[in-house]
Amino acid sequence: MSITLEDIKEHIPYYLTQEAKDGLVKALEGFPWKMNYYTSNYQGEMLQGDGWNSLDIINLQTAERKSIKGIILSNSCDISPDNPRDIPAHIVFAPIIPLSLYEGLLVQRGIDPEKLLSKISSIKQQKVTSLFYLPKGGGLESEHIAVLDDLHTLPAHYFNKKNDKKKEFTLSQAGFYLFLLKLSIHFCRFHENVLRGYDKYPAT
Repeated sequence: MSITLEDIKEHIPYYLTQEAKDGLVKALEGFPWKMNYYTSNYQGEMLQGDGWNSLDIINLQTAERKSIKGIILSNSCDISPDNPRDIPAHIVFAPIIPLSLYEGLLVQRGIDPEKLLSKISSIKQQKVTSLFYLPKGGGLESEHIAVLDDLHTLPAHYFNKKNDKKKEFTLSQAGFYLFLLKLSIHFCRFHENVLRGYDKYPAT
């Protein structure tokens, strides 16, 4: 399932002011090829859709532990240090990798060159539901993709104490809105074409 500009405009949040709606529509008019994904605001905060380094993962097959770059899926409020929690929060994130690395993996698998070009084009147009395309910009020196079907968690208090953490990028309003739509399509599909039946309520 792909995203079109019409889809984006149809689902603009109702709570935005008219001025904000107009600004968002204007920012999205260049989708998918000419759109600003990033903002220089909120450098000191952790927000949903942020890119960070120093996010730890563990390889379940080898038990190897390493730090990677990733994009935050957790809600901004849930992981904010200013929001006290009875049970400590965990940060949910997906790895981000260079698009060139992903392309290289496809080449190793013997993908037909013409099919490969089509695949990369689809990724850049946000047509691949399990991948979120991130163009060069922000703190990214090259094109990257977020792998949405490879999620990890990390205790928020543990990550907040790390001295080597650094924000790679913050999504702009348009980039963030596109990210939310992509998450919705990947994880929450009302039209999944699976008839689950209509179970009756048990007798009382």
